Amino acid sequence: MIIVPAGSSLGLAAKVAKEMGATLADVERKRFPDGEMYVRILTDTKGAEVAVIGNTRSDADFVELLFLLNAAREAGASHVTAVLPYFGYSRQHMVYKPGEPVSSKVMTRAIENFSDRIICVEMHDEETIGFASHPLDNLSVIRTSSEYFRDMKIDLILSPDDGGYGRAKKMAEILSIPAYYINKKRIDARTVEMHLPEIDFSGKSILIVDDIISTGGTIIKAVKLLKDNGASRISVSAVHGVFAKDSDKIIEPLVDLLAVSDTIDGDHSLISVAGDISRALAGDE
Repeated sequence: MIIVPAGSSLGLAAKVAKEMGATLADVERKRFPDGEMYVRILTDTKGAEVAVIGNTRSDADFVELLFLLNAAREAGASHVTAVLPYFGYSRQHMVYKPGEPVSSKVMTRAIENFSDRIICVEMHDEETIGFASHPLDNLSVIRTSSEYFRDMKIDLILSPDDGGYGRAKKMAEILSIPAYYINKKRIDARTVEMHLPEIDFSGKSILIVDDIISTGGTIIKAVKLLKDNGASRISVSAVHGVFAKDSDKIIEPLVDLLAVSDTIDGDHSLISVAGDISRALAGDE
């Protein structure tokens, strides 16, 4: 197998190639004087199984991913898999207001037009899977995330809302500790009330888990509530560390540990999902 890295996933692609004993392709990237993107896969992919690993966090990431998928096909690859560690633009799976696009449908249909299979890591909205006509695998990395915290003496896991309680509960079961969630109540467009469950947090080591940290507003409020209630150690984790507007720089000083996966490369990408992706590509998941 040949692993083709997009610019958005260079580190993770290299880890996957090493894990699988696969070839990591060389890719040329540049911009034309007018700003248009140019990519070229320098490694011969004719007759080979190819996996292009890249995110769609930004518009540019999306264009590069499509170009690389097409480049592999044009060069004669026998099978092309699109691996999206972070599937950006997957949040809207329906029209909420007249005139809106269904962004997750657009992304899925475009990507599968140039690939034979799509692999994602914990996409935000699983409704997107229904838009695919080709195989689309949405990998869970809950066990990988849980094992990272195995020896850290966590007393309990907390979800910042009831929507993420399923993830927290599964991780807690793996680590044999309790799980709870914070009650959130929206008062108006700008005001949200948050209430901790009625348990004693004094002296406890707490792990807050979520699927995505973007602006981090909910996480920051949760951390402050826990500190006010006597928590001795607070760790924060998520699958995807988007950290919009450098929110990680606000969260980090408030907590004892901030650890996300390497679906998006960053300073806090301490949990690698390379093994999960490698097993999926090898057909072991």
